[in-house]
Amino acid sequence: MEQNIIGISQGDCNGTSYEIMLKTFQESRFQNGYTTILYGSPKIAAYYRKTLNINNFSFNPADNADAIQIGKANLINVLDDSAKVELGSVTQASAEAAAVSLQSAVNDLSNNRIDALVLNPLPQAALSVLQVANQFDYVKQQLEVSNTMTLLVNDSLRVALLTDARPMRNIAKSLSVDNIVNKLHLLNNSLKADFAIDKPRIAVLGYNPNCANAENREHEESDVIIPAVGQANNEGVLALGPFDAEEVFGTDLFKKFDAILAIYYTQGVAPFRALSYDDGVSYLLGVRQMCVEPLQSLGYQQAGADVAKPIAFQKAMYLISEVNRNRIQYEGLISNQLKTNQLTE
Repeated sequence: MEQNIIGISQGDCNGTSYEIMLKTFQESRFQNGYTTILYGSPKIAAYYRKTLNINNFSFNPADNADAIQIGKANLINVLDDSAKVELGSVTQASAEAAAVSLQSAVNDLSNNRIDALVLNPLPQAALSVLQVANQFDYVKQQLEVSNTMTLLVNDSLRVALLTDARPMRNIAKSLSVDNIVNKLHLLNNSLKADFAIDKPRIAVLGYNPNCANAENREHEESDVIIPAVGQANNEGVLALGPFDAEEVFGTDLFKKFDAILAIYYTQGVAPFRALSYDDGVSYLLGVRQMCVEPLQSLGYQQAGADVAKPIAFQKAMYLISEVNRNRIQYEGLISNQLKTNQLTE
């Protein structure tokens, strides 16, 4: 299997991101099975190795993406020698360093020097430096893509978000049949190619409470969501709905579907975070490169205490491997499809 080169942004060096990465890469399965590039600081990495008493691992230094060692955890220094750690503190310096790391990683991603990107969490101050609402927005800007969607993933649940975080008063105005149908196709294609699901089943949530009951449906369900589900079915997407979010997530109904399409941000994020605990990953659909963000906290209160758990980060690494493997197999299946001929009289 072709091995991807995975870039990693450092996140906030005053939190637990370095601890989580070091705990991950000191395990042999991550040292030998992945080629990674951390865009960060060797000085900061050395500080955390000493603080956490990690003696069995160190990053391979590289000047750029062309000078890395395949099959190793590499580090490209993108910060100056003044970089320092102030454990558990929210500082402008660490926010700016986090922004520089992300900019460097996304630059290599957009220039095809790396194949995938893992985004450690950013503080709000770093997002302000970049003038974006979230990291995915910055990636989309730099890659110049617009038809995208966020998919939340863990071992047993996939929740796609039709809209990003925005005021509720603006969501209903943005709903349209074309948009929902377009996103259902995007999700359906990803489930096939990225997750090796032959005939995906997608549950579409409603916008209003109790919308599964026909008597309680409002304009958003009757005039937008239901027609969109019908059109998507006619175009080969197996979508069902609208369902009440409470019914889907409050019972085992979500287990009967390969993915859930949430109409607004909190409708999908809140139950996913409640059900996924500490192993969730956010995955950006609609870009050729794989871009994922482990759903872990900045960890300021845990910084330096050697208690941070790397589960979400490791799940992000596994997801990249899984998607890469499935894409290769799917492309092989598509390219080797039997040709059919129409019979004529």
